[in-house]
Amino acid sequence: MLRHVAVLFVFLFTCVSILGICNGADIADFRKQPLGEVPPFQKPDEDALVEASAHLRNSLKPLDELLSESESGVDWRDYLDWSSLEAQAAAGQNLDVSVLLKLYRRFNANENGLEMYQFVTVRRALAAAIEVAVAATNDQAAETYTKRIQKLGDLVRKAAKDKTPKSLDGVGPLLARLVESRQAPGLVTRIRSAVDRPNLFMSVNESLLSSAVNRVVDRTSPVNEVVLGTPVRGTGHTSGTVLLDFLPSSQRAVTQLSFQATNLANTRSTKGPVTVCSEGVTELWAQKRIYIDDERVWADPTVASASTRTRMTGIGINSRFGKNFIRRVASKKVSQMKPKIEAISERRAQERVRREFEAETAEAIGQASQDYEHKFRRPLKARGWYPELLRMSTTNEKLTVVGRKALRDQIAAFTNPPEVDDDAILSVRVHETLVNNASEITLAGRTITQEFVEEQLKERDGELPESLTSDPDQPPWSITFAKKRPVEINSNDGSFRLTIRGSRYTSGDRSFPAMDIWVAYKIDASADKIRLVRNGDVQIYPPGFVPGGDKKLSVSETSLRRILQKRFGKVFKEVVDIESLELPDQLASAGPLPMEQLEARKDGWMAIGWREKDENSTGDHDSVAGLEGPLQFVSQQ
Repeated sequence: MLRHVAVLFVFLFTCVSILGICNGADIADFRKQPLGEVPPFQKPDEDALVEASAHLRNSLKPLDELLSESESGVDWRDYLDWSSLEAQAAAGQNLDVSVLLKLYRRFNANENGLEMYQFVTVRRALAAAIEVAVAATNDQAAETYTKRIQKLGDLVRKAAKDKTPKSLDGVGPLLARLVESRQAPGLVTRIRSAVDRPNLFMSVNESLLSSAVNRVVDRTSPVNEVVLGTPVRGTGHTSGTVLLDFLPSSQRAVTQLSFQATNLANTRSTKGPVTVCSEGVTELWAQKRIYIDDERVWADPTVASASTRTRMTGIGINSRFGKNFIRRVASKKVSQMKPKIEAISERRAQERVRREFEAETAEAIGQASQDYEHKFRRPLKARGWYPELLRMSTTNEKLTVVGRKALRDQIAAFTNPPEVDDDAILSVRVHETLVNNASEITLAGRTITQEFVEEQLKERDGELPESLTSDPDQPPWSITFAKKRPVEINSNDGSFRLTIRGSRYTSGDRSFPAMDIWVAYKIDASADKIRLVRNGDVQIYPPGFVPGGDKKLSVSETSLRRILQKRFGKVFKEVVDIESLELPDQLASAGPLPMEQLEARKDGWMAIGWREKDENSTGDHDSVAGLEGPLQFVSQQ
């Protein structure tokens, strides 16, 4: 059963009480006095330097493991100046700013591979070490601190007025620099409480999972036992149900599998000349609780009980003499032994149902635990996507997942999410910062080639979408993503905009300069189906270029723009029909689920909800037809 839960959880990520999670300062509180009383600059002490050095040392471990397993590991260690890295990691209070800067420049170079999470983690640790070392040794550190505070105040004041994610650009890096240099911890905490709320909410109704798990049990089986030395033969018919229930829990998700049934047994027991025919009724019950939190899936041992009542339906005497006497004696004996026989039957039935229920659920729970670790936790950790906050909870009707993904120099949501539509049995509410933060972690500086995309799809038995194939007269392509905000989604009331930033493009042997690609869609819920309607053409311009301004495109930029328009015009179609959602594996019988809610708000929140399947559903696959994302392969590296 729980495999269904794990499958759904994995599925949702790859596509409660929440009281106390969303509480904190409100961004509007910073409008009049954004920062309040600002503490003076404090020179970091030796402990801060030692801590930064230890942080660098810990960041080297995943990279060390990666390089040890790589054929090019020796060359990478030479390029990175591994001995100097290890020296700074062990330097403690004697961190050397000049060496740290040299190392940082190597990690921040335009070398393919440095975008991998293991390298990025070290780069961030180097940056943090530089900040604290400079703050401790540089005479200009106090002046730098003052400038940062002034800039932070201006940004927060503007954000308090505009209340948009865009207005918060720059806040995350400034807060990170203050943390790294050990400055104004109280102020940082106050601002963080306003801009670091959860940016992911997912929920699934009990009815969705129970539709895949609940079932009727109806089976007949032979009875072949020995009770108090007497063979008992016959047949038993078991009828009952297996049910899934959510149990209230604010600390983890708790589900309960219950088995309740009645066994009707007709038996014959023979001893000597006496054959006793009996009818037995046994009430069976078994229960197992299963738990999910951010680290694992586990279960309690199965608990079971049985209650047996028997009734003698006849006595046969195989004797030519004294049948009546033997019958009276046998009947009396059966009556006397009835409590003992029932007690034995109850114990055996209880142990049997406990053992069988445990065996039936063990494989599913084991598989769910394995899927949770190998298909969810490990892939997300490997990509640096694992949330800093991940909480699961259940009520009687709903399982809820609350997450936040934002590194030290990133922000998360600053408002609470939209309400879920009443008819939605499956919902995802995601803030644009989740997508933007994850894309920066994974794609910043990364080069993706057409060959790589095709290989990834072949490994998954997929076909390359037409929008990503090259025309016969066009050579293979590649894109190198920008290091800042490589892929960005911006939500507005009833619409959203997707931006792809490439620092370099290639077509065959030709290389092209940086270019930004963006497209806007409006949500149209007026028809029978929810759909997306493109707002104008796909826009493609160099970074910072103002269409219609004095600056003109170069010949190279015009050529690249023409190539990209042809390709991305096919990717982002004018109308995108959103079809019903087909669920994976055993959950497929519960689908397809029609989309009930698609909402986008100015504060960056987007809400998606699906209702129960229509009675006349044809089982359409979930898709956003016409939006064949050029980056769909990235999450499967």
